[in-house]
Amino acid sequence: MLQFVDVSDDATVVRSGSPSVVYEIRDNLGAFESDDIEVEARVVGGGALDTTVSGESDTFEVEVSCSDDKSELSGSYTIELEFTASNSDFTITATRTTGLVDIDCYDFGSSNNYRDSGDVGTAAQPANPKGALESPGSVNDGDGDTFATAVAAQRSKSDKKGGRVGYALPSVEPGGTYELNISYKNSNGSWNVYLKNKTGDEWTQKFSINGGGPDVQSKTVDFNNTDDVKISNNADNLYLIFETTSNGNGVSVDIFSFELSRTGTKAN
Repeated sequence: MLQFVDVSDDATVVRSGSPSVVYEIRDNLGAFESDDIEVEARVVGGGALDTTVSGESDTFEVEVSCSDDKSELSGSYTIELEFTASNSDFTITATRTTGLVDIDCYDFGSSNNYRDSGDVGTAAQPANPKGALESPGSVNDGDGDTFATAVAAQRSKSDKKGGRVGYALPSVEPGGTYELNISYKNSNGSWNVYLKNKTGDEWTQKFSINGGGPDVQSKTVDFNNTDDVKISNNADNLYLIFETTSNGNGVSVDIFSFELSRTGTKAN
């Protein structure tokens, strides 16, 4: 009566606010309406996704979209779907899985994905933050006019001044060489960036992101062999730290985007 057809090979990337069709339901007898069909979806080995069923009486499309509590999902995943179609005459249940679907639900503005000296961001690093991240969710949002701003603390005592804020990063594939791309502007106060793991006991070299004035600057950081090994060993456990030791009150940097990516396979 019902055919469940995997169309995930043609699925677009699932993003926040941008669902993607992963399955079709074909009703050969025209017995069901879209309101008769419920679908639950979850990433295999992970959490739930939101679903929508739409279409005419003979073919229905099943879309999946990011759930509000899945702000850390970023990568290619298999999705498990549980179907229930029910009317006054029939109840049909089925479980199916998709092929690999690209999902990017990562929300840098989610409280568990950033950290500053306020009481909202709860990322593990930096463990000893200073200063603030203003509009933390405005990085990597695809809008060239929006940005987050890292602002150093303003304190009378020199040991309380400076800035140290950060973001949890999406997982990267281990066993490779890596680079970090950052776009920023209006950097004043000698800001540096570097990576830490969750416990803070492994970190990379520090790299300067200075100057630029009101023009957006793009910087590519190529890591050395030692740092590549650290990144590979902590591929799902990395935090990007923005730090300045400047004693200037309120020094800041506007951050448009950043991405840590694997650029090649490590030669042993």
